[in-house]
Amino acid sequence: MRRSNGLVLVAALAAGAPAFADATAIAKAHDEAFGQACVAGDVKAVLALYADDAYVIWPGAGEEAKGKAAIEKLATRLCDAKLGTQAFLTSTVGLQLDPSHIAILGHWQFTQVGTDGKPVTSEIRTSEIIAKTAHGWRYVVDHASIGMPPAQDVKTTAR
Repeated sequence: MRRSNGLVLVAALAAGAPAFADATAIAKAHDEAFGQACVAGDVKAVLALYADDAYVIWPGAGEEAKGKAAIEKLATRLCDAKLGTQAFLTSTVGLQLDPSHIAILGHWQFTQVGTDGKPVTSEIRTSEIIAKTAHGWRYVVDHASIGMPPAQDVKTTAR
């Protein structure tokens, strides 16, 4: 009898515990959807991944926005089909913050045609927060940066 009571207790505890999905799988799917939409030049699909009041901070000077109208201006420039964008998500970690929020730490290789007509590849780092809404997961914060090159060793000589 004790044994079955223990099983009932375990089942009751499991049923009452919050069921977190695989945060990294959700994060990866969300970021990959961004990459695919941007590569396709589909700004409407990019915007669908954001909450109406989302914040964006991207690497370029002045590339900050709040809300979909402002984000649309940035996304239109970034996801311009004429730039031949290639976006490869190289790593993603999703950290479950609570049942409806996931923090994402990601790394991308982003290649676009530069002003000289030659491809330019940037290593992009991202820290994002997505929120679960009635319409699915949406970015509420999207922060991307490009790392600085390592400092060069400077050798000085005594005179």
